[in-house]
Amino acid sequence: MKVLLVCPSNYHGKSATKSIYYPMGILLVGSLLKDTLPSLEVEILDGELYTESELEEKVRGSEILGLSANTNNYQNCVKLANYAKRSGTRKVIVGGPHASATLSYKDKKISMAGNILRNQPDIDAAIMYDGGQAFLQYFIESQKMHPDYSGINNLFWRTQEGDLQSNSVDLPTNPPRFTDMDFSLMDFGKYWKEHKREFPDMSEQYVEGFTHVGCVWREKRGCIFCDIPFPFNNYQAPGRFWRDLREARTRLNIRAFKDYGDCLTGNPERVRALLEARPCDLEDMEMSCYGRSNEITEDMANMLRDLNVRYIYIGFDSGDDRMLKSMREGYKVKENHTAIERLVRRGINITGSLILGASGESEETIANTERFAREIVQSPNVTQLHCAILTPFPGAPLNRNFLEDFPEFSDKDVWDTELTTSFWISRNCEAPYELIEKKAREINELNPSSRKRYFGMKEK
Repeated sequence: MKVLLVCPSNYHGKSATKSIYYPMGILLVGSLLKDTLPSLEVEILDGELYTESELEEKVRGSEILGLSANTNNYQNCVKLANYAKRSGTRKVIVGGPHASATLSYKDKKISMAGNILRNQPDIDAAIMYDGGQAFLQYFIESQKMHPDYSGINNLFWRTQEGDLQSNSVDLPTNPPRFTDMDFSLMDFGKYWKEHKREFPDMSEQYVEGFTHVGCVWREKRGCIFCDIPFPFNNYQAPGRFWRDLREARTRLNIRAFKDYGDCLTGNPERVRALLEARPCDLEDMEMSCYGRSNEITEDMANMLRDLNVRYIYIGFDSGDDRMLKSMREGYKVKENHTAIERLVRRGINITGSLILGASGESEETIANTERFAREIVQSPNVTQLHCAILTPFPGAPLNRNFLEDFPEFSDKDVWDTELTTSFWISRNCEAPYELIEKKAREINELNPSSRKRYFGMKEK
């Protein structure tokens, strides 16, 4: 019996991270399956590394197919689900951020998981939030003559009669641990080599993980475009984190750790506790993390340096204060510049991102963002700079505003990112879509990295 877990490639837009980051979400699901059912054949596939025909070939022969869906790869999930069913796959389950999204329309809350099952007959179940336990329990029940899926939290499913059912939903609260990962399910070598090319100041052998989940700013208010499905900010116990990281080093001989927690910089007390708890034998462990510019004080910059942070990802998002306010960022352009200066003095490299297309975007605000981009790429420490067009993701706060203008999307499961972005811009921006797309591409071309990122835009 074979279970295949796939994270397909984006439907629109060239990926800047192909072959660099492995799909940790489905690795965690596959690891739980193997730990519970050791005789089960589990295969994990990074869809970015295969052509469509190659993926279809691998789907044949799998009894259960699990698909990790974000809004930008969802059309490819549907295509693979349709092919799988035609090829004899018995059950297809979809999880990930897209399936976890909740739409806000008028006075109603609509689960995207429900929309998926109503619109896609070849998808048997959808899982919200943390998918491991739900996927495992669904798999076990599916092997029974008379399965009962009613007790599986976070599951939306279809009965044999075709009726849609939904179970209780548990919000995600705890960071996953390294000890939950079966590293034998993933070939890390190919990722390490590509990672070293893009991040030369960091050791080749790394592992992905979480020091924490959630974002302090999102708990207070949150950026309007953020669809990350962790509503609470929760840090791992520092001692346990370092013990787990030591285990990962023992098993994989890693030299670096990439923290996928939303913004490490949001809670200075927990960052200090993490630093103070670090054992002597892990002082050489290199790190990368996410941060917010207004949270990078002198003290925080010192802690990042002392934690051996080599790269930090910062959403600068705009070079215009009006757009930062429109996106509900909670900081100003001046704080972006200050954060860069503080990190440069400590030799920490920066991966920055910008967004065009927030409500009120005009030729003037775009010009200010382009000017900001041209200024900051002069810094040798800004080693990557990506620019995206604001996309109304179904799980983001702005989906309420989007659905007020385009209520027909309230019962859809496919939110084509290029289409929804153009619709959003047509109602909310002073600048036209064609200019915003053109300027986003031009800013991307300023990227010091050879890898350009055109998220949500068709390749040219």
